Amino acid sequence: MNKTITILHTNDLHGNYDLVIRQAAYIKKRVRELKAQGESYLLLDGGDHMDMSINECLATNGLMHLEMLADVGYHAMSVGNNELLRSTPALIRKHSRESGVPWLLSNLVEGDGTPIGGMKETLLVTVDNGVKVGLFGATDQFGDLYENKHGFRNLETLTAIKKSVSDLKAQGADVIVFLSHLGYGADVEMAKEISGMVDVIVGAHSHTVLQSPVVESGVVIVQAGSHGQFVGELQLDVHTEKGLYTIESFEGKLVEITLESEIDASMEAILEKGREETNEFLSEVLFTTREDLSHADVIQLMAVAVRNYWQSEVGIMYGGAAVDQGLEAGDVTKGDVYNRCKSMHSPVLMELKGEQIVRLIEDSFNGEITSKQVYGNGFRPHGIPIGALAFSGVTWSHHDGILSDVKVNGESLVKEKVYKVGTGSPLLYEEVCGYAAVKGNKLIEVEKSQMIKDVFMGYLRLNRSGNVTLSK
Repeated sequence: MNKTITILHTNDLHGNYDLVIRQAAYIKKRVRELKAQGESYLLLDGGDHMDMSINECLATNGLMHLEMLADVGYHAMSVGNNELLRSTPALIRKHSRESGVPWLLSNLVEGDGTPIGGMKETLLVTVDNGVKVGLFGATDQFGDLYENKHGFRNLETLTAIKKSVSDLKAQGADVIVFLSHLGYGADVEMAKEISGMVDVIVGAHSHTVLQSPVVESGVVIVQAGSHGQFVGELQLDVHTEKGLYTIESFEGKLVEITLESEIDASMEAILEKGREETNEFLSEVLFTTREDLSHADVIQLMAVAVRNYWQSEVGIMYGGAAVDQGLEAGDVTKGDVYNRCKSMHSPVLMELKGEQIVRLIEDSFNGEITSKQVYGNGFRPHGIPIGALAFSGVTWSHHDGILSDVKVNGESLVKEKVYKVGTGSPLLYEEVCGYAAVKGNKLIEVEKSQMIKDVFMGYLRLNRSGNVTLSK
C-alpha cells in the first residue's frame, strides 16, 4: 500500500517582505489544492525567517514574523542563526514560547541542559493519511559563539541527531525529516552519517538553490534558495507493508516567486501594520548636531561610546563595518542610525597589551588591511571593507610613517602593560577583522542584551544637545 505526502518548504527569508507576501499566496493556494485532492502535506521552514538588521523586524521585536509564520500555517520551523545571533537570550526564549509555529532545535540548549525557551527537540506530526512524520532540527553552532554570547551550551551535533531520531522512533514515527540549518555542504556530509536513520533533509543556511532533490547515501536533500524567491515542493511516495514504511519514490521542484506573483491580502495587512509601527519606532530623535558629522567622526563617536559603556581605559571601533556613512546636521533619529549601522555586532570588553595597541594603530594606516572585505558573523552587508580603526583614550603622533609619543589617557603607553579595551566582537578574531595584532587578546565580557548600535544610540541620548565629544 502506498501513501503520498507533499512537503512544501521555504528557508532564509531574511525579511524580504515584497516576496514573502507573494510566497504566502502561492503556499495557501497550493495547500487548498492539496486538501481538495485529499492529499496529505507538511509545510516547513528552515529558519532565518527573521533578520534584526531589517527595520521592520527590529521595530516589531520580531513579532511581525511570528504572526506571518502562523498566518501561513507552517507545521514547524528550524532555528537559524538570525533567530539566535541577532536577539538577546531573553528575546529568543520569548519568541520560541510565543510562536504559534514550533521551533525545533536539538544541538543547542540552555547552560543547564534544558531546552531553550519553548523550543522542542522533536515533533511528531500525523498527516491526514495516517503517516506519522517525525521532525527535528539542528543549527550551525558557529564554534563556541552561542556559548560566549548567550550562555547556551553546544551539544555534539551528530550525537544530538541520533538521539532525536531514536526518540522519534520510540514515539512511533514512520518517516523522519531533519530540518537542518547547517548548510548544504554540511548536509551532504551529515547524510553519510545518518543514512538509514533519516529519510529527508530540508536544508537552509547556505542559500543553495536545488532545483531538484539530491540523494546522498539514501537521504533525500532539498533546499529552496533564499529571500523568498522560491517555494520548494517534495512529493514522497511512501510504501507501507506490515507496519514498515519506506520511501519508494519521490519528486521535487522549486516554484519561483516574483514581484509579478499574486499577493496574499492577510499577509499584506500584517506587513502594513508592521510598517506603521516601524515608522513610529524610527522617528525618535536621539540628539541634535549643529554641524555635519563625517563618516570618520561617527566612527570616533562610536569608539568613545563603547569606552564609556565599559568604563574601560581604551575604546576601539572599526570603520566601514560598523557604520557606512556620516550624519547630517540637525535632528538625528533612530532611523538615521539604523540605516547607517547595519552590522549586528555585540560590544565586548577585552584585554590587550600595550604593544598590541601600538600595532593596531600602525595597521590602521595600512591600506591592505583596512580594505580587507569581511564576510563574518553579523556583518551587513557582507563584503564591505573592515576599514581603519578609531581609538578613544589613546593619542599619538604620526609623521612620515613613524608612530611616536603614544599615550593612554595622558600617560605614556607601556608595551608590556595589559589594558582593558571596549570594542566590537569582530576584533576578537584575527581571521574576521584582518588585524593580526588582536591575536592573543583575552575576552573579559560579551554584552548579551545590546548591540554596538544600541550602545551608540544610548551615548547619543545622553548628549541630546549635540555636545558630543570627538576627542580621543
